[in-house]
Amino acid sequence: MSKIQARAEFLQSRRDLTDADRRHAAEALAKEGMTAVAGMLPAGATVAGYLSVGGEPGTAGLLTALTDAGYRVVVPICEPDRRLSWSYWTPGVEMAPGLFDSLLEPAGARYTATDLPGLGLILVPALAADDAGGRMGKGGGYYDRFLARLRACGNATPAVAVVYDHEFVPAGRFETTPLDAPVDGVLTPSGWHELPAKRMYT
Repeated sequence: MSKIQARAEFLQSRRDLTDADRRHAAEALAKEGMTAVAGMLPAGATVAGYLSVGGEPGTAGLLTALTDAGYRVVVPICEPDRRLSWSYWTPGVEMAPGLFDSLLEPAGARYTATDLPGLGLILVPALAADDAGGRMGKGGGYYDRFLARLRACGNATPAVAVVYDHEFVPAGRFETTPLDAPVDGVLTPSGWHELPAKRMYT
């Protein structure tokens, strides 16, 4: 499908989820994500996460579990020119409207990815991801630009898309272009999916 068609379909699927569906998915996501991160990164490492909004798979439980386990969590700040900076997040951190009034962001200091010691993982929002590493975002291009710049600097920190189970699909299910930054793995409520073609941790 074209991006427009696929994006509309996946957005409708999210709207069709019940509150119970979303709650159960968030709980499973926290459990599976915490297990996977603990198996690959030592406590004290930095995880770049994000605060879910709308119909996105809930990430608050996972981010809280990571901070409780001793990981440093940063979340993105939307900057002009579709750039991302990062700010440290813990439960209860002061939040304020950012570039977009509808999105609350930590009110603390902002950092670039190169300023983050021990960055070991980047959790990336997505509407869908495929088993070849393709990722469909919402169309803003923030993460595509961020990941492209990161890779251009030689930083190979794994990027993992976070989606519902039905949004992890076979390659070819939706259109991708060379401007779409690929991901190295996928996290869904049912588990952590390493993409064989990427071989994230070898």
